[in-house]
Amino acid sequence: MSALGDLPKLDAIINADTGWERALTYEMRDFYADWLRERGMRVEIVSNGNVKTDGASPNWRFPFWTPTGAPMRRECTGIFKIVPVKKCVRELAGFDPSKPPHPKPGSIEMWIGFSLDEWTRIKESRVKFITHSWPLVEKQITRQDCKDYLTSHGLPVPPKSACIGCPYRSASEWIVMRDTVPDEFAEAIAFDEDNRRNPIVVRADSSAEADEIFLYKHGGPLADADLEADAAREREREHFQMPLLCESGYCWT
Repeated sequence: MSALGDLPKLDAIINADTGWERALTYEMRDFYADWLRERGMRVEIVSNGNVKTDGASPNWRFPFWTPTGAPMRRECTGIFKIVPVKKCVRELAGFDPSKPPHPKPGSIEMWIGFSLDEWTRIKESRVKFITHSWPLVEKQITRQDCKDYLTSHGLPVPPKSACIGCPYRSASEWIVMRDTVPDEFAEAIAFDEDNRRNPIVVRADSSAEADEIFLYKHGGPLADADLEADAAREREREHFQMPLLCESGYCWT
């Protein structure tokens, strides 16, 4: 919207690469990075490692599930998205990425692309020199509105992004991956099995967070999950028909 003049022009657009996104997400990211640059926009792609390898060792960052159904601590967003973005913002403002001095309080306005459907995710910045703004929420623009806007301009609609092994994926979303991108589903299963008894969180003493850990939120190995049955229960619980297919608008137009 900024590139097309429907919002003020941004000084820079920042994408945080977790290192383990789905192939379609990277395809869309590269398309839009080029498209935006062609229209005079500055695009920065930043990274703080790979969530697949660095998120499970040497320090625990990945929110696996315990046998009781409780989630483990979630640090992936902060470490692999927020930290590299904040460092990039400091550099763009002419400061060292992590050392004092700091930009003046409120000197940076950061737009966050939450749609109206995601209003519960709105949080003020914890950094004094950054002020958050949510232009889509302020304009009452929903996710469907975003898809309609892109389609009306002949642009591809990206799928909902999440790491290949994101533990917060629903059963319906796992079914989509299994049926449409089996190599990514196999990669998630391998990651799940490789970390079943990750020594960082599984210990012999009473301080252990869990004896075993799982990628799938309904408990048990992802490879053995009855995804169809779990998806049916999810739909019943939410009282609406959850999609069994990927965002239909992601196809090129």
